[in-house]
Amino acid sequence: MKKVFAALVLGLAAGAVLGLQQTMTLTPDQEAMIVAQLGSKQVLVLLAMLQTAAWASVAALAGAWASPKVNLNKPFVVSRRSIAAAAGIGLLSAGLIAIPEKLIFAEALGLPDRFEFSWLYFLGSVLYGGVIEEILLRFGLMTVIVWLLGRLMKSADRSGVYIAGIIIAAFVFAAGHLPAAVQLFGFSAVTVTRTMLLNFLPGIGFGYLYWKHGLAYAMLGHISTHVINQLILLPVLFNVM
Repeated sequence: MKKVFAALVLGLAAGAVLGLQQTMTLTPDQEAMIVAQLGSKQVLVLLAMLQTAAWASVAALAGAWASPKVNLNKPFVVSRRSIAAAAGIGLLSAGLIAIPEKLIFAEALGLPDRFEFSWLYFLGSVLYGGVIEEILLRFGLMTVIVWLLGRLMKSADRSGVYIAGIIIAAFVFAAGHLPAAVQLFGFSAVTVTRTMLLNFLPGIGFGYLYWKHGLAYAMLGHISTHVINQLILLPVLFNVM
């Protein structure tokens, strides 16, 4: 139950940041409509907190139940090898996102020429992206998929079962970013390709970290991706080049 409680608290914190982001990006018409419906735009923050906490708690409960059954309940141990793996996958994932964004998708989607850093967006990326998404997609979804496939194949010890779980969870992870991307850029082949590609490949890396090194290192790899991207790669690629 400690994991479920931790997921609940982290979900509330991440949801608060997401809700604040939503309130700050509302158009005057959207704000007026929300105030008319909900009474205040601040209600969005509360709704985001409750929704994120609920989903994170459900995923943590599923992961806590299934992970011991498929050997995905590795205890956290400080390991130079695991830290290096997480940092390496974080750096690779950041490059797989930022470089195609600059060279291929920026012009096609009309992205701004300069990268605008936001502490609120950065915090949301770390808390929701780096922590909550790993609870949802790896600890929850991937673990249950591996358990189900293991039951179907009468064995959870085959590498193929874990690889399939990694791939399916990474696909769902990428597809989950489509609604926000379509809202920002409109529905097109370029939008879909960008969203799926730039999220699916890192998702493979995070799934590998979860399988081989544990959930904490999957989170570390995911967090590293956002840190490297927003503090180093995107500023350099968009503000210097």
